[in-house]
Amino acid sequence: MSGLRKQLKPGLGANADGDNVVTAHAAIYESLSASLMNGDLQPGERLVVRELADRFNTSAMPVREALRKLVTDGALYDHPNRGVMVPAIDVAAVADLVRVRCAIEGTAAEWAVSTISKAELEIVYEANEAMQACVDEEQVDDYLRINKVLHFTIYRAARSQELNTIIERLWLRAGPLLNVMRQEATLKLGFDHHAEIIAALKTADGPRARRAVAGDISFAGDIIQRAAPYWRPANRSGGRTPDA
Repeated sequence: MSGLRKQLKPGLGANADGDNVVTAHAAIYESLSASLMNGDLQPGERLVVRELADRFNTSAMPVREALRKLVTDGALYDHPNRGVMVPAIDVAAVADLVRVRCAIEGTAAEWAVSTISKAELEIVYEANEAMQACVDEEQVDDYLRINKVLHFTIYRAARSQELNTIIERLWLRAGPLLNVMRQEATLKLGFDHHAEIIAALKTADGPRARRAVAGDISFAGDIIQRAAPYWRPANRSGGRTPDA
């Protein structure tokens, strides 16, 4: 199994060391966090306790506990009338998130150039090629999941758990927003930034890696902000839901 395929394997119920997660709400929290970061959940999407309890084959209580923690993390919003939701796209919030991500994730990329391994570089190459294949074959389901693998392989190569914890919290908010980049009109955009990131990693050029990651984030952020007035979360049958 290639490094990329291992990265894409689901990890419900296990932590980073492979140990079993012993509580139901921790496993649900982990799974929903991964869904948020992978872009499996969309801005404005509702999370219904009953449906999640059925999905995880559990009672409502651990689902509510997991959702409550994600609300506390700022990843979800508890709407007074509609229940727990993924936050809608807000232009000011996106701009602030982009600014912080550029600083934090750019730093991780700059640090990573001196510590990234050959195996990690290979995963980055494979992920970039897999994303291009998604575009060429118009198979978009795994596009954002692979994009996350590419970025987090680089960030973890910085060898800073503190920095990566911050980045993971940022991606709880960023992941759903990136659904805008999976649309037909935007899917092919932004690969020049990935090429620049990879070139910086190959030459161990820290400042160039920082600029390339910041450029990638800023480019996506600009598209997301321009799309904000028109965005509607897709329903599970493939259409668009009406305004709330």
